[in-house]
Order: sequence, then C-alpha cells, then structure tokens
Amino acid sequence: MRKYGSWMRELEFLEDEHEISQDVFKILLRTPDSKLLCPRLLKLSWIADPVFGGDFIPFLSPQLRDVRLASRPGTQFPFPHAIAALPASSLESLRLSIIGDEPVKEAIISMFRTFGKSLTTLEVSRMDQLRDGTWCRVMLLPRLRSLETDQSPPTLFPPCLPMFFPSLRQIALHGPAASEWIPFMATASTQRVPSDTGTQLRRAAPHLVRLHCDYAVDLDAPFISHFRVFRSLTVLLLGNGCSGATMCTFDLTDEDISQLAMELPRLRDLSLGTPCSRNTCRTTVNSLLALSTHCKGLRQLCIHFNTRRLARDMWESLHNPLRHNSHPPSRCPLTALDVGMTPLTAEALGEDTFPTLAGLLDIFPGLKTIKYYTFSSYASWGWRQFALQIPNFQEMRRSLPAVFAQEPCGNH
Repeated sequence: MRKYGSWMRELEFLEDEHEISQDVFKILLRTPDSKLLCPRLLKLSWIADPVFGGDFIPFLSPQLRDVRLASRPGTQFPFPHAIAALPASSLESLRLSIIGDEPVKEAIISMFRTFGKSLTTLEVSRMDQLRDGTWCRVMLLPRLRSLETDQSPPTLFPPCLPMFFPSLRQIALHGPAASEWIPFMATASTQRVPSDTGTQLRRAAPHLVRLHCDYAVDLDAPFISHFRVFRSLTVLLLGNGCSGATMCTFDLTDEDISQLAMELPRLRDLSLGTPCSRNTCRTTVNSLLALSTHCKGLRQLCIHFNTRRLARDMWESLHNPLRHNSHPPSRCPLTALDVGMTPLTAEALGEDTFPTLAGLLDIFPGLKTIKYYTFSSYASWGWRQFALQIPNFQEMRRSLPAVFAQEPCGNH
C-alpha cells in the first residue's frame, strides 16, 4: 500500500466493500503520524459504518480537491476531528450526508467558515439542517456552480446583500423542503437593497441554467410565476403530486403556459410533472403551440394537456394568432412528445385522425414519436394511431412540400 499510495489519485471506501476485514484495515493504518498514506490523493469517497467508522485522517492529502462523506442510515458519524482536518479552503467539490452529535455539527459549521474561492460543487443531503449563517456563507461562495440539497433554505439573509449564488449554474432540490427554495430566491430578487447610486434590485443566481425540483408540488399560477426571475434557464424539471393523489394537482391554464414560454425562451428541456390519467387539467394544445413557438430550442417536453376533446381543441387552435401569421414563426425541434399517462380515446379523435395529426405536426414539425404509458388499450388507442401514422405523414410532407405549406387542417 505504501509503495502505491504515493501515486494514488482517487480512493473510494464504500459500505458494500465487505471483502476488507477490520483486521486488514487496522494493519493498513499502522503508519507513523508523519507519513501520509496517499500524499497525492485528489478524490476521497468515504461512507462510515459501525465497523470502520469515519476516521479517514490517514488518507488526507494536501492536494485533496473532491470529497464525499456519508454515514449509513442509523450510523452516527463520531469523528469531528476528521472533519476539522479536511483542507476545506482548497476543496473544489464536497458532498455531505452525515449525521452526528453536537461536536460533529460544530465541526461542520467551522468547516463551512473556512471555505475559500475554490468550491464549485456542493451537495448537502440526509443530514441535520444547516444554520442560517452557514447557508448565507454558501450563498456568497464566488465560484459555486452546482448545488444539490434536500434542506430548507435559510429563514433570512443579510438585508444589504446585493447578490447571492453569483456563479450558480445548476441546482437540484429534493425532499419536502424542495419547493421552499423557489419562492425564497424569487422573492429575494424583487427586493431592493442599498447601492452607491441609491438602491438596486437584489439578484439571485443570475446565471442559473438548470433547475430540478423533484418533490411533488401543486403547480399553479402563483408558484410557476416565480420562475420568471431565472431568465437564462434552459432546463426546468418539476415534480407534481398527481401520481398518488386523489385529484390532479396540475392547475395551470394555457395563459399561464404561454406566459412561462415568453419569459423563459431559452428552455431546451421542460418537464412540469408526469401527466396523469385523470385528464381534468385546463391546458390544451394551445399550450404546446405557445411552447413550440416561443421556446425555439425546446427538445424535451413533458406537460399536462387535456385530450377529452382533442380533435375539437386542435380545430379551434387554428384561430390562435400563432397559427395565422403570414410568415409562420419557426417551431422548436422536438422529436418525441412525452404524454405520460394522458388518455387519448377514439371518441376524442373522431372518425378522421388526419386533421388532428396534421395540426400536431404543424406545432412540432420534427415530431417522430409519441411517448405514452400503455395502461389500457381503450385509453391509449389514439396515441397508438398517432405513433403508427407519424412516419408516413412525415414522409408525405417531405415528398409533397407544396401541399403541406398550406395552413394546417385544411382551414381555408
């Protein structure tokens, strides 16, 4: 070990590595305090368990840049001195998931006080809530680009702080507190703070491009309006509570989706929760039209839209101004539409599926397939028909471009 330790760059000590006995581990650590086992170690992943604990000090290196520390469920992390020994000021990535007593908590707090300008990635999950002061320091880290957490946001922040998360590019939020971060950051962005010229709006994560909030939330207009402050978003992935709820929790309208599309035109990947089978939502194909028109780079889409009267809705959408432009605006390059568990019955399509399919392919000209759950042949009949007809329809469009240059669904 000592022979190869000087060349080791990465070490993972995980809970499933049962082939290492405790005796072997003790022999491994029999080295003078002045000797480093891995002096050039760059990355350390350590999951503490009741056998080996968490005393990883012999493996620390002044060159350490990437650290992952975790304790198995039900296991206390009993080594605050090991946390205190981490080279926090030079770390670039830290992932924490440890439960400990008060000394461990204090060691974590002290470590956050010593972070320098190097930290770019931080994950804090499945552990005691960090204090407001600690989160405020995190929000000021100048190079933090990626944050993942299941914790609550702080209850307050310094009133004169002009900007927080100055370099954040992506954030992943999990657990019951996930949705609390959205209004927290949005509200902060509407507040004015003192400046040299009087006052200015506080800025929150001005460079954020990817936001993932996976905990089930009710999607309504007040909640979705918070995202308007993140103008640079290209990826927005939200969960909802439809799967196990007694009613659909998607409470947005076509107007809400149209507003979202205009406010976030850079979106490439949008998921507003997996569409459920209840088919009671108020959004229609007009929402798809707005997204395809305003978000011209959209390549992934998952959204509720009502299909109880899809053929009629598609016909009525011909009156949408986005359809009736003398120079029709370009659409997004979406190739696969994810409709989840949304039903589409024969009754909803009527006898002739061609006009409805033509309208859908006018919205998504590059569409190649429909992604749907086959939970009953009756409910998914329409999607099967579309999936079968799309390739032939697209071939006709390529072969007869002049015919399909007319307005969709034959509206003359």
